[in-house]
Amino acid sequence: MRVFISADLEGVNGVVLLEQVLPSSPAYAQAREWMIQEVNAAVEGAIQGGAREVLVNDAHHHMTNLLIDRLHPKATLLSGTHKLLSMMEGLESSFDAAFFIGYHAKTGTEGAVLDHTFAASVIHDVRVNDLSVGEFGLSAGVAGHFGVPAALVTGDAALAREAKALLPTIETVVVKEGVSRTAARCFPFAKTLEEIRLMAKRAIQHLSDKQPLRFEEPVRLAIDFQKTEQADMAASIPGVQREGGCTVSFEGHDFLTAYRAFVAAFRIANV
Repeated sequence: MRVFISADLEGVNGVVLLEQVLPSSPAYAQAREWMIQEVNAAVEGAIQGGAREVLVNDAHHHMTNLLIDRLHPKATLLSGTHKLLSMMEGLESSFDAAFFIGYHAKTGTEGAVLDHTFAASVIHDVRVNDLSVGEFGLSAGVAGHFGVPAALVTGDAALAREAKALLPTIETVVVKEGVSRTAARCFPFAKTLEEIRLMAKRAIQHLSDKQPLRFEEPVRLAIDFQKTEQADMAASIPGVQREGGCTVSFEGHDFLTAYRAFVAAFRIANV
């Protein structure tokens, strides 16, 4: 059994401030340590549940946060930036389950810690077939394209609600509860690590209950940017339609095509 893990940082327990997720900040080193421990707990649980191979894709910032000498010895690390599938690089149809560790809620979610979608300064909203989604929905949609069930997600309470609304069968671990965008009730760290391990194990042992997230095809994806100039740049991509001052859209014959167009539009606009 093969398990894919996409690991972000904003949803990790103890992380509440922007400074903690920026590698240039002194506060980042401790947040990175917490991220490593949460990922390792998920890997250990997956192995205890029956996984024989675990691939971890570092999915935060420049995607070089996880340290190979600190990662669980039975996990393989996919590290580095400019990945074709971004947060979901390395996933393909031979995987049996996808985990999403340290994820966060989409832009504009009340009571969510560090809510954003890819970049708060660039994207206001993303809609797939008129359904508003964040990074979890986009990532789970990639997994669904390959027929891989989204089995586990960890983060704050707002993210857990967002994930459950899309996939009621997914296992969730709530490590903190937002008080504001930059404050949270953070639950006992050792306890949440153990819960991540246990729920990862449970997710693998009850994989038959889990479902892939599938969107009706063809897929129409729309982006509301924060600024008109960002939409100006994204509209230069062939096939992209301008739908308003800050909005562009495009259609793909399947979700992966639409997702890759989204990643390209984001990268062009994020200058």
